[in-house]
Amino acid sequence: MGRAPGNRDEWWGAAKGTGAGAGADATAGAAASLADEPRIPFDPVVLAVEPHVLVVDKPPFLASTPNGRLMRATVQQRLRDERDEPDLTCIHRLDRLTSGVMLVARDAGTRGVYQRLFQDGEVAKTYECLTVVADDWAVGETRDIEVLLANVPAERGVRVRDMPETSGAATGGAETSGATGGAAVAGTAATPDLPKPPHPEAPWRAARTRITYLGPVAADIGDVLPSMFGGVHGATCACGTCGTRMTVGKWRLEPATGRTHQLRATMAHLGYPILGDDTYPEDLGLDLGNVTRVLRLVATELLYDDPLDGLPRTWTSRRDVTDPAKDPVAGPVVGPDAG
Repeated sequence: MGRAPGNRDEWWGAAKGTGAGAGADATAGAAASLADEPRIPFDPVVLAVEPHVLVVDKPPFLASTPNGRLMRATVQQRLRDERDEPDLTCIHRLDRLTSGVMLVARDAGTRGVYQRLFQDGEVAKTYECLTVVADDWAVGETRDIEVLLANVPAERGVRVRDMPETSGAATGGAETSGATGGAAVAGTAATPDLPKPPHPEAPWRAARTRITYLGPVAADIGDVLPSMFGGVHGATCACGTCGTRMTVGKWRLEPATGRTHQLRATMAHLGYPILGDDTYPEDLGLDLGNVTRVLRLVATELLYDDPLDGLPRTWTSRRDVTDPAKDPVAGPVVGPDAG
């Protein structure tokens, strides 16, 4: 079995946390017509049916909601068509490439109370991801990571920088970008606490995540190997270190905030980009029809107290982070009207 090189910078072909590699924003342009939409051969799996919500296991490559480029290749529209429930609406969203458990409202009258759970931080969310094997984390080690993120217009990824170590710091903290590349530039403080925003319409916002390194696991990652080695190495390479099944690092991520690309950007900033990521640390360009490169990031669990009956809920994804695109293990659909 092949093993990930100890030096993760050589493995990725990019300097740690720099976000090196540039590309024009591939999302520009007019909205695609339905006829132009790519066929995404993966469907959401319903885990539970409750009177007011569906609990869904989202596959990779489906957007959560229509976004102008994708209308029918979305979790929301697929479920509306399949269940003949035109009012189904996603209560929150997962990135198009992210897999895992999410909630979908069944009626407009109660949708808002569930949305407020997420807005008020009343939902505990847990994710798992895979990266190269960690060389500066002990197995079982947990760290609370806080960074600053900024959504810069016309950039696909978000800018990332370290949280200033002391209040009133005027400079410091390396900045990284997943979508524009180039050398990072340290900002200067516009306020006593935060550095100068990278763009007038993109203020820095704090993003907090509890991260635990779970240790090395074996996974087949042949779909991401060519891009990881600059298109030179792959499953049939004779270099002696390549192979489709390799030892990689597994992590548990518990976000305390819900920023755009928070987990993907944070892991890349720490020097451990998530396997299969097309934006961090390098923007590989947007290809909505490419369903071969799978992001190893799964929303594994949601915990909350139901706002209507007050009872606790725990929903768990059946997807395996080593192969999120694989149909999840079959199990009963939970709920009073599941049948």
